[in-house]
Amino acid sequence: MASRGNKLSWAVGKKTVMCVGTTTIDFISTINAFPVGTHNVATAGYWMRGGNASTNCTVLSNLGVEVEFFGMLSNLSMYQLLVNDLKARDIIVENCPTCAQDAPFSSVILSKSPRARTTIVCNSNFPHVGVDDFRKLDLSKYGWIHMRALNFENTLGMIKELAAYNASKEEKIVVSLEFDHNLEEMWPLTEYCDYAFFSKQLAQPNGWTSLEDACSQLDEKLRMRWGLNLKRPYVIVLWGDQGAGIMDLKGNYTHSSPHKPRRIKDTLGVGDTFVGAVIYALYIRERSLPVAVDFGNRMASYKMTRNGYDHIANILLCPVL
Repeated sequence: MASRGNKLSWAVGKKTVMCVGTTTIDFISTINAFPVGTHNVATAGYWMRGGNASTNCTVLSNLGVEVEFFGMLSNLSMYQLLVNDLKARDIIVENCPTCAQDAPFSSVILSKSPRARTTIVCNSNFPHVGVDDFRKLDLSKYGWIHMRALNFENTLGMIKELAAYNASKEEKIVVSLEFDHNLEEMWPLTEYCDYAFFSKQLAQPNGWTSLEDACSQLDEKLRMRWGLNLKRPYVIVLWGDQGAGIMDLKGNYTHSSPHKPRRIKDTLGVGDTFVGAVIYALYIRERSLPVAVDFGNRMASYKMTRNGYDHIANILLCPVL
């Protein structure tokens, strides 16, 4: 695990990055063949902390960034393992509200033949953080805030608070949003962010036939908005093994090619790794968007070569000759 302040970290002088969303328990089982009966024996199994924002934090912390997770936590004793794991990785959680409900969890089945991943999610109506929780934060501590568009009213309330704060400050907080479901409902949020990440999961419900088509339709949708002084974000579209598409503030499209891993060991959390790596390259290393997205593709590929995330900072090390 990369600790802040060592040779892997370029984050000295940078304010905290906050990721807003959820943290879950993921139960992973590996099987030789996809289940066909009522009783199957796993060849391996383990649990790990999951959730998009929670995993973004893990990636950023491993890269030496001071990072904070902001989301609802369960205060039931059996779920303290999530809090303990966050703290063990130097992820700040002191501002998280708590509730007395079971934490969300996922059951993940990794099949070797055919190579596939099946995820079953259970959140039991677990609450999200809202604007009242967000107002308690000292926003002057943060340089970048990343949110997943989960609940429209909650996210809109928080992002409007951020917009009001930025309007009154010379040093702005960079705001990024991640969209992976209910795009029509969440679309108005694009007016408030600097960077918008879109998932391939949106392709089928929105009729996107390819990566370039997705960017073209998003560009048209952004141009069709009406109003005074509308903010247009940079757009990043994740498209799995085809890499990513980028659009600048004028709608110019660029394709960022994928990087094929030497071997595939673990694909869980690849998208979250990509997002965390892009934020790192943009904010900490101050790279251009095409360079940052290429780094995200490289990091996503490298993440797949081993289980988990503790190896990812090795990509920053100079090779031993």
